[in-house]
Amino acid sequence: MQKLFDADILDILPTDDGFIYAARETLPDESVVGTFHYYNRVENTLDVSTVVTYIKEKFGENGFEVARAVGDFITCGVEQLSNGTFVASYPDGSIKVVGIGGEIITEAQVFYQEAAGLSPVSNGNDLWFAVPDGNAIINYSIKHNRIEFRIGGPKSKSFCHPVSLVKYDNTLFICTAYSYKIRAVNLDTYNVTDYKNFNEPVLKYFRSAGTEYVMMQSGVYAINEPTAQPEE
Repeated sequence: MQKLFDADILDILPTDDGFIYAARETLPDESVVGTFHYYNRVENTLDVSTVVTYIKEKFGENGFEVARAVGDFITCGVEQLSNGTFVASYPDGSIKVVGIGGEIITEAQVFYQEAAGLSPVSNGNDLWFAVPDGNAIINYSIKHNRIEFRIGGPKSKSFCHPVSLVKYDNTLFICTAYSYKIRAVNLDTYNVTDYKNFNEPVLKYFRSAGTEYVMMQSGVYAINEPTAQPEE
């Protein structure tokens, strides 16, 4: 595992050849600004990017109307459903379902035992959410505005403060901040296993171009690639 950099990251997204992230930076005059950076794994470069590129990577080539509709398009987690609509999820448990033309279809609140769900992952036209303060992950139906299925809970040891989800093939990967683990849930059997262990809170996990990445409190790391520090 190799550390690539550290930053005050607001959001980080995989791309076809690496990832893009939004960060908070303090300028020499002590003013605080938002900046965007693009890491290319193939070329092993870390360059300044633009909000335009960030929006396209997050919402698609014609995603400006979606970004305008959700308002705060940086701190929200976003997932596109099988019917093409986008779901923006915020840390307070609120979600907005937005059509590809930018129309808001519905708004709702996603909670399990008064704890907010976040980091949506699509499951057909339903969603999986992590519930950090509930020590659970939930399957939520937008159509019926209710929780359909749950794994874990306040008294369960399955997840210890799960903060983000991602799905590859038919497996959910859950970053658990308090147990320093990525746990895996097979969606065929619902078996929960350890995938990777760390020595500090792990906040996000994703894959791109054959490389696995994690974001932890100390920075962003490549788990299996590359072998050199990125050029800036």
